Amino acid sequence: MSLNDVPSGERIHIAFFGCRNAGKSSLVNAFTGQDLAIVSEYKGTTTDPVRKAMELLPLGPVVIIDTPGIDDEGNLGAMRIERAKKVLDQTDIAILVVDSVRGRSTADDELIDLFKDRKIAYIIAWNKSDLADNSMAAAENEINVSALLGKNIWELKEKTAALMKDLPKDNPLIGD
Repeated sequence: MSLNDVPSGERIHIAFFGCRNAGKSSLVNAFTGQDLAIVSEYKGTTTDPVRKAMELLPLGPVVIIDTPGIDDEGNLGAMRIERAKKVLDQTDIAILVVDSVRGRSTADDELIDLFKDRKIAYIIAWNKSDLADNSMAAAENEINVSALLGKNIWELKEKTAALMKDLPKDNPLIGD
């Protein structure tokens, strides 16, 4: 069986979360080397989770998921937030994209709490680091990136691959 034949359920699901306009879709595109997600300067461009099964070096067979902003507003925004949160049920590794210029928000902190409660491995990707005055990454699970310039994208993949090694090898849904 080739890597392309691996069913989605057996792939590692890597989901990108964060506030609107933190650069989630731009980072997804840089991370995958493809234009998977629509990118716009307008808040709320991603309205539903976008999924793509693919082979990605050095990770292997994965499903990449781009989510709507977790800080959306209004009735429609509340529905987008709920859809983003439902993705947590399918997430093996979460990448929290934080705008380095704006800094971490309450919504970002709430996501981190959800990751911890659900025991989801996560990385904080401080995006737009090319625009920030100083580097933001301080912890081992943090990294400064720039989706626009491609800064530290390979390093983000390597951090993600390191987290993959710690995931359970068996899937209880397809066990026996």
